[in-house]
Amino acid sequence: MNKESKVIRMILFGLSVTSFSIAAGVYIWQLYKTASSMPVFIMLSVFLILPAMMISHRNSRIAAEKAKAQSEFLSNMSHEIRTPLNGLIGLNHMMMLNIDKVEQEQQKEQVKDWIQKSYGTASYLLSLVNDVLDVSKLQAGKVDLTMEPVMLETMLDAVWSMQHDNIVNRGVEFRIEKEISIPCIETDGTRIKQVLMNIIGNAAKFTPAGGRITLLVSQRRIDKTRVEMQYRCEDTGIGMSEEFVEKIFELFSQEKNPASQGVKGTGLGMPLSRLIVESMGGKIHVESKVGRGSTFTVVIPSAIAEAAPDYGNRMSQNGVCPETKKKPGSGKTIRILLAEDNELNSEILLEILTEREFQVVHAENGQEAVQKFKESAPGEFDIILMDMQMPVMDGCGASKEIRKLDRPDAKTIPIFACTANTFKEDRDRAMESGMNDFLSKPIDVNILLEKLAFISGRQDSYT
Repeated sequence: MNKESKVIRMILFGLSVTSFSIAAGVYIWQLYKTASSMPVFIMLSVFLILPAMMISHRNSRIAAEKAKAQSEFLSNMSHEIRTPLNGLIGLNHMMMLNIDKVEQEQQKEQVKDWIQKSYGTASYLLSLVNDVLDVSKLQAGKVDLTMEPVMLETMLDAVWSMQHDNIVNRGVEFRIEKEISIPCIETDGTRIKQVLMNIIGNAAKFTPAGGRITLLVSQRRIDKTRVEMQYRCEDTGIGMSEEFVEKIFELFSQEKNPASQGVKGTGLGMPLSRLIVESMGGKIHVESKVGRGSTFTVVIPSAIAEAAPDYGNRMSQNGVCPETKKKPGSGKTIRILLAEDNELNSEILLEILTEREFQVVHAENGQEAVQKFKESAPGEFDIILMDMQMPVMDGCGASKEIRKLDRPDAKTIPIFACTANTFKEDRDRAMESGMNDFLSKPIDVNILLEKLAFISGRQDSYT
């Protein structure tokens, strides 16, 4: 049961006790009128009504504190969203002002720098939205875990490479120490990395230059098939007060510490990490002292993998088989049917794909996509990129209609969902309709091109 539900139940309980006490008081008053026993009346009234008033007062105070925390959270979220949006708008304005000067080498480099900053800012906004959605899904119990064999060294190397420059550029030492006897476990590597990135990223924010951040990873064997993984992150940062340590994993909570002024955040990272860890059957704990740093400990039981992942022969994380990856546009020209109703999104995709020598036919809705596929010659299209939410006919309906057509390529042509619907139920609905893969918006162009390169290398299987 989440905390919001508990608060509501406490308030309802207080109200019910109060109602009962009032009814009891009326009954006692009737007794008083008939028995004229004032002392008994007073004692019973106090005994019944005073506890109810105390419970009601306590619940009202908790609800008020919760409302205040939520208000502060919304204020922080507004700041976190508006600040990068302000940067994006400003960068776009500067690029528009200087578009005619890009022929000058100095100005060209400046515009490139603005574009890079714009991309980084947009990526931060995307991560912010993903965190909010993750919290909502995890609170609702809609946990989407992918348990598969994970090489611990490979996973930790990825964490190192993603965080090293960020930490070292702040003048902080960063190292990972490992005591691992079983190198491969069954777990959700993406979620583990998400938790570690949250914890290490937080440590980097609050550890001043000259400090140190250490991630210690160790194992304890539970039985023949399971191990207990411990991920322990120690930093020499500014630390936290005892009061804040008690509520760091609660939503809407942020420390008001003078030493952290200027370091902003949404306060979602730690609550999100706790929800992920608990969904995997683990625990997360923190110890901290002001001015002496913090230590986060994550303990998660994991199954021992029966076999190591075959990275050389299976699809990579982005869905691309490394040994068949080809340069987009090499060999036969790939023809794509693009179903997308949003004018700006379709314009962007058309420009990206045609610039890389793909041939693209655009359909503005699902029904038009079905019609264009019907009118094409068998094997004319190599792949369909299908938006899910479109007018007239949505992407799932269009995919079902295409799969039902009586022609040889209707059952085999790859159909990729390209959609802003990113929940597991959306992915399941796409797969059930006959789609083969799922690209979430905003689309990562590199992943899209890698998937198309894979299709390019395997097109004989589909035609």
